[in-house]
Amino acid sequence: MKAYHIIALCLLQLFIVASCDSGQASGKPVLFEPNNVSTEIVEYGPSFSASGQEMYFARSADKWGQGPLTSAIYHSVKENEMWSKPELVSFSGVYDDSDPHITNDRNTLYFISKRASETGQTSADIWKVNKDEDGKWGTPIRLQEPINSEGNEYSPKTDDQGNLYFASDRSGGYGQGDLYVAKTEGGQFAAPANLGDAVNTDQGEWNLEISRDGKILIFEASGRPENVSSYGDLYISFKENDGWTVPQNITELNTSGSDLSACLTNKNKTLYYASSDSIKNPSVNIYRVDFKTIFDHYKKNATATEK
Repeated sequence: MKAYHIIALCLLQLFIVASCDSGQASGKPVLFEPNNVSTEIVEYGPSFSASGQEMYFARSADKWGQGPLTSAIYHSVKENEMWSKPELVSFSGVYDDSDPHITNDRNTLYFISKRASETGQTSADIWKVNKDEDGKWGTPIRLQEPINSEGNEYSPKTDDQGNLYFASDRSGGYGQGDLYVAKTEGGQFAAPANLGDAVNTDQGEWNLEISRDGKILIFEASGRPENVSSYGDLYISFKENDGWTVPQNITELNTSGSDLSACLTNKNKTLYYASSDSIKNPSVNIYRVDFKTIFDHYKKNATATEK
């Protein structure tokens, strides 16, 4: 009987894995790591190492869309095809921390925090933390102005060139929130440049993802007439020459709830993102989906913006 039960359990596990892989291959979103990473509370902002064997994400016990949200950053490692139980990272858990982004070399992690700066400012700012010689995270450092501003910053991401992309509701933008890039020059970040009205509108653009080569931009937008949700939908745009194509609503993924925090992995073969699935859902979970079908469809239909 024991042997029978072991065989049955193995077959069941293979069926579950095959079902998840089949769902991803067919272009249907699959809940990522249910009851481990994705639980009954709020998880969002996934970021994976270049190898895909390590992930960071934000978790909150507060209800989504029902007041202030206080988050902390968690870490999980993939071993023997299994993801470990997420653990709170050493530098988080006291302040409101979110939107982690691990760099290619795994030695630096950018994130958003409302912890007080030297000036006493407590808006959502971009911070970074570096690993020491022992591979442990050191003391977080707040990026200086003009990267940070008097407003709020969101979703810091870097490309292979080290350029820093992020969203901000700082003054001087087109709308409620805009997308920016601070190019790296001589090991330092230049002043941020607005990505322009090709992607930014008089509404809100937030929570972006940039591909490693800097040619694919996925972001959350609110208030657009194409939106499925009033909270925010995922859009995609492609770099062409020196500009961006007209953003397209990723209708296969967007719901009546919040859809945000895109993350491309596996050489742009897999897309992870967060979704509340419906406008009344107080929780948010992380999903994964095969990106090739999405890329092929929207790349074929991409149109240049009018100048």
